[in-house]
Amino acid sequence: SPALVRQSMLKAIENIHLPEGYQAVWVGEQELQGDALHNIFRYLPISIMLIILTLILLFNDFRKPLIVIFCIPMAFVGIVPGMILAGQPFTFMSIIGSFGLMGMIVKNAIVLIDEAETLIKTGVEKYHALINATISRTRPVLLASFTTILGMIPLLTDPMYASMAVAIISGLLVGTLITLIFVPILYAAFYG
Repeated sequence: SPALVRQSMLKAIENIHLPEGYQAVWVGEQELQGDALHNIFRYLPISIMLIILTLILLFNDFRKPLIVIFCIPMAFVGIVPGMILAGQPFTFMSIIGSFGLMGMIVKNAIVLIDEAETLIKTGVEKYHALINATISRTRPVLLASFTTILGMIPLLTDPMYASMAVAIISGLLVGTLITLIFVPILYAAFYG
């Protein structure tokens, strides 16, 4: 991949002695990636605030959005080891994949919480509603994650998209399983 090629020759190029008044500047893909990352991270706080506002409006509560937001780091528990094991650099494409992955983890948490709330509204005791919601939503959540993982497998051999595929696959594998455990625990802690 271009990131690996640049990394392999970075020290040699930076050690080139330039005459007085001259400088070397990285352009091309590296420059475009830096600009793109700057623009993405500039609007990231606004995006996060819109997600939180949408969750507050969806649940009409502050604790449930907190449970969902606390699940986002669970995705990164899988990304880091996956990138290391696959030998992939954390490139612009893997950052984009990580943002998409965060959305998938949020969706999984919302599905679990919504099912628990639906059961509680029908009169099921909270403890049993939480257990039944987790059991009934495990298969749909796992199948949705599995189909996304299967869709990413062909990208593993592509030099440009391999790091994104690894980030999504490893993040979903670990993040989904942790979310299925973490959401009920947080819900039980927040709502007694």
